[in-house]
Amino acid sequence: MTMTPNPPPDLIFAPVGIAHLTRSNADLIRPAVHGMTRLRVTTAAQFNGTPHIGTVTTMLTVFALAAHAADTLDLPAHIVFDALDNAPAERLTINGHTYTRTVADLIDTGRLNSDEPVSGFRRLLDFAATASGVPYEIRPYTDYQALLPVRECLHRIASRPEDFTPLVAPADGRLRIRPRCPRCRLMDKTAAGLRVEADTDAVHLYSACPHHGPYRETIEIAGTEGWYDANTPVRSIQKGYLLAAERDTHQACSVSIDGADWGGAWHAHVLAPALAVLGIPAARWPVSVFTPTILDRTGGKLSKTLYVRYGPQYADLPQALLDLDTLLNDHGQDALAALWAEVRQWAADPSRLHRSYTADYLAALLPAAPYATGAAA
Repeated sequence: MTMTPNPPPDLIFAPVGIAHLTRSNADLIRPAVHGMTRLRVTTAAQFNGTPHIGTVTTMLTVFALAAHAADTLDLPAHIVFDALDNAPAERLTINGHTYTRTVADLIDTGRLNSDEPVSGFRRLLDFAATASGVPYEIRPYTDYQALLPVRECLHRIASRPEDFTPLVAPADGRLRIRPRCPRCRLMDKTAAGLRVEADTDAVHLYSACPHHGPYRETIEIAGTEGWYDANTPVRSIQKGYLLAAERDTHQACSVSIDGADWGGAWHAHVLAPALAVLGIPAARWPVSVFTPTILDRTGGKLSKTLYVRYGPQYADLPQALLDLDTLLNDHGQDALAALWAEVRQWAADPSRLHRSYTADYLAALLPAAPYATGAAA
């Protein structure tokens, strides 16, 4: 199989829905900046491995969009990168139940070097910050889960499970706000025996460790005591609540930029209904912008997880598309420069942003490397 040739310079980009309403992607943010003094852009990624080409382009696009919006709207921009070090790093099956320890757990107990999960992301973020002129900060999950608005939202969800469970767990009705064993940090991933209770100023989480028995974790709403893991839908709602609150605390227009996974059905069936249930007026919702999906040759989202599991049965991919360290070792900074030149066009042009791209398309943008005659998907 051969590499797809370089994309033609006159490639036609169809004017999909939202492109009919906007001249620039900054128009998506413009109505929300009235009275604000700056743009506060947030994005997130799990720290469970080096970024692959989909994550790389998403992160670059976040910075390109922030820079484009800052320039067009004449407001300074700042990016908050939520480092989800609560991602599973170790999985154990005990008595038929799945238990995990997080990346942060392994770092805290000395089983994982603290630089290992962050090194690839740091190289990527530093490049993007220099290229865009937009500064960033990294916020660990431990800091995020302790923020007052995040815990307020947790309390509201735990106090009204009948309203939120259909949104965050429509399949099994199981609210996943998970504690970890205070002695060995094992966490019941399935939350099968979890009990969640809310009183006036705290959320109490009851679970059991297969080694140390039952325990309770108390999450103070107005304090920082207690730790919990919220699964993706709960965390998504908390983030929307947080960004709405930050309009006042930072006098900033809150913008959430994420991959397209979190648009479409997710936004329509999880986040938007939850913000409505929380009583947040639509005018205070954070602006949500979604970056292009990177596709494999079947038309599905390019998945490093599937490649690790199935190898060439899933797709015949060069390692450089799956691992940022390999990409930089093979191509150097020129690879990021080539991708940056591309995503800057996405950031400005609605027809280029609101669509998908194949991994072949991106591979063809990269400078020559030893694998350039191999296959990409």
